[in-house]
Amino acid sequence: MEQNHWLLERSKLFAKYSESFPHNTDKVKLQLDYPDCGWIDMHFMVNGEEQIMIPASDVYEPFEDIRGWLENIAFNIFDKTPSGVRIYDETYNYNLYYEPIIQNSGELYDHYGTDLLGLFYIYDGSKMQIVADAFCKTEDFVKAIYQPIIAFAERTRDKEEFIEDWIERAYNHEWGIYYDDNNPRVKDIFYNKVKSEFVEVFISDLYKSRDYLTLKKEEEILRFKNVAANE
Repeated sequence: MEQNHWLLERSKLFAKYSESFPHNTDKVKLQLDYPDCGWIDMHFMVNGEEQIMIPASDVYEPFEDIRGWLENIAFNIFDKTPSGVRIYDETYNYNLYYEPIIQNSGELYDHYGTDLLGLFYIYDGSKMQIVADAFCKTEDFVKAIYQPIIAFAERTRDKEEFIEDWIERAYNHEWGIYYDDNNPRVKDIFYNKVKSEFVEVFISDLYKSRDYLTLKKEEEILRFKNVAANE
């Protein structure tokens, strides 16, 4: 039977943390390069050192899935549910995973904790190895991934060339609708794809309980349904 490298690598990772549980959390940072020939290079750093660069292809645009991944992490924070997202670079898969850590059984019933922790790791399909890992505060981790993407979207929405360099390629259907009508909202397509009101509530000081997060999630789902119905 062929060896399952994904499970093997995860078992090694969990063994490492179980044998020596860290006292301090790590700092994750994401940096995005401007698109070049249909690729946005994504640099993932832990404690100031780059661990991996993943080239995001406009053919298999990953940013909508990343937004959904962050929403899942936030929505399931009190349930300790692991969540992952795949980035496909047209040759290999990269699995980004966030695994909440249960330090004691009482945490499963804590609906008000804000200092919840987890493991972030990246499995590189080309090497069949986990190439990056970090022990994080969940809220800090979500910020570390979400805020650079939003900042990138805000910077590029005013660049006319970004429409041709990324939006036209990655979101051709929406681009076609707006472009044919000379609608200026064409420049906001990427920004609207990655922005999440729910994630922004989560990383703010507003959220306090499972009920509030659930309410905000339901509001966002309803909003997306209304938008889809009106398109």
